[in-house]
Amino acid sequence: MAQALSRNWWMVAARGAFAGLFGLAILLWPRISLGWVVVLFGGYALLDGVCAVVSAWRASERLLEGWPVALEGLVSIFLGGLALVWPFVPPRVVHLIAWWGLATGVLELTTAFRLPRTLRSHWFFALGGISSLFLALLLFALHHADMARVTWGIGVYALVFGLSLALAAFRLRTVSGIAR
Repeated sequence: MAQALSRNWWMVAARGAFAGLFGLAILLWPRISLGWVVVLFGGYALLDGVCAVVSAWRASERLLEGWPVALEGLVSIFLGGLALVWPFVPPRVVHLIAWWGLATGVLELTTAFRLPRTLRSHWFFALGGISSLFLALLLFALHHADMARVTWGIGVYALVFGLSLALAAFRLRTVSGIAR
């Protein structure tokens, strides 16, 4: 899986770019409403999910080898679509985002632990998983907090997650021999 993943490093980079743009949009948009955060999350989750499913399919050399990434992508597509259909009930969607963070965090950590330690990009995938779990815990803990704090937490998460995937992609690109 490591060789196939390093050949498709650009898919990991695309997921990191989408996350970073999502985080920047939230943090730089003055007085963004939670409804707009939900719409932006829905778009981001759909793009991220499609990239994850395509990445898992392209990176798998054997059937079901990329199942954690594919399942993460399917969860993202489902919840992203749900957020776009249901954007004006933000408090409930925040709970869905928290559950999404929990599910994707576990699947990202599963992916990280399945990568060979010699690749060394597994640490960046693990950081992405930990940041998703942190998002879930933060949203569960702040479900009664003001929406500005919830919005800020989601934006910071997206930046950390995007950076971790960008660093993983850079490492995968270096390993694949393209940067040499």
